[in-house]
Amino acid sequence: MYQLICMSFDGEYVTERPEFESIDDAWEYSNDLGSKWYFYPFHFVIKNVTIKDTPIHLEYFKDKRITTVKRLFKRLSTRSDLINCDADEYLNAIISEIFIMTV
Repeated sequence: MYQLICMSFDGEYVTERPEFESIDDAWEYSNDLGSKWYFYPFHFVIKNVTIKDTPIHLEYFKDKRITTVKRLFKRLSTRSDLINCDADEYLNAIISEIFIMTV
């Protein structure tokens, strides 16, 4: 069974209560969350404490633990250039960090 977590800029997250039979079912549910996207714009499909699927551009996090992603988000949220940024700017910062980690 899979679950969906919704993560904020600082790495805090909420776990959506339904459990899903498939990853696709979790993403379908994610698409219908409405305003939750504003407060928790980054969604991941998990199994237990491991990320099993990610939004596009964040594939690096597949098969990583939730705590790994949470730590990176928390660290980035303290950067002065990212305070009050929007989700797209934050996503670009995450992608840059992933690039640095993989080079």
